Amino acid sequence: MDDREQGLVSIIAISYNHAPFIREALDSVFAQTYQHIELIIVDDASTDQSAAVIQSCIAGKNIQFIRNTANEGNCRSFNKALRLSKGRYIIDFALDDLMYPERVAKQVTLLEQCGNNGVCFTNVDIINTESKIIKQHYPALHHKLHKDFIPQGNVFEALLSRYYINPVSMMFKREVIEALNGYDESLAYEDFDFWIRSSRLFSYVYLPEVLSAKRIVPNSLSGLFYQQRQQHMFQSTLKVCKKAWWLCETEEEKKALVHRCRYEIKQALRYKYTSVVKEYAVILKAIDPLFYVYGIFISAAAYIWK
Repeated sequence: MDDREQGLVSIIAISYNHAPFIREALDSVFAQTYQHIELIIVDDASTDQSAAVIQSCIAGKNIQFIRNTANEGNCRSFNKALRLSKGRYIIDFALDDLMYPERVAKQVTLLEQCGNNGVCFTNVDIINTESKIIKQHYPALHHKLHKDFIPQGNVFEALLSRYYINPVSMMFKREVIEALNGYDESLAYEDFDFWIRSSRLFSYVYLPEVLSAKRIVPNSLSGLFYQQRQQHMFQSTLKVCKKAWWLCETEEEKKALVHRCRYEIKQALRYKYTSVVKEYAVILKAIDPLFYVYGIFISAAAYIWK
């Protein structure tokens, strides 16, 4: 029986200038109650003491450590580690975040029980740089309402419409990422593209527990998303929306894409990325000329009135 059949979990941990948080993050991995784990760490040419902290934390342990000589970005760094991994299940883990002790065990159990699901996600604590909990990703709700509030199964349309999954919480089966040929290395970030492409092929399942913590760090990739001088981020989102256009199968999904494009147009106008706005307009026009006119009018009006 090989590692995949035994339920090996590959945790691919990416670090870029995470030195103050690395020891706590790695300790949270070492504290997992599930024992059949391989850990592969990539430091993406950090300019702080991240590499030294990592080496100190893993000394004497059987852990693969890749130290990039130049900054390659999350997508390429993840794919490099993925090619070395052997796990049946994969977690993409940033070394400024945390996982709670039962996380891996509970997600593996759920994915093994639900054979048709490829991705499992959970609720998440949002913490600050001092590891204090600020809030939860999903607010506390009555259990039934909570379950109904979180889309599961075929979530393609829901993921097009809005951001609702915290990527920190995800575990996915190896066949999911293999079907996608890894992350798209032309993109500045991976989450939206992974969701759109994988949800067209695999079902998602929600585990209503808080099993991880997402740290809010100034100048992080997510924190910089909607800011000036971040053109690559805007272009990456546009590229995913173009992929989504080809993947839409129903009128409801096309309407969800229209909603997404209108939102992204508003953001691009706000930060004066006019070339991106024009390309979104092409997508809207391809769906329906009425959506095109309405989308541009509403987005421009929202920008002017802001």
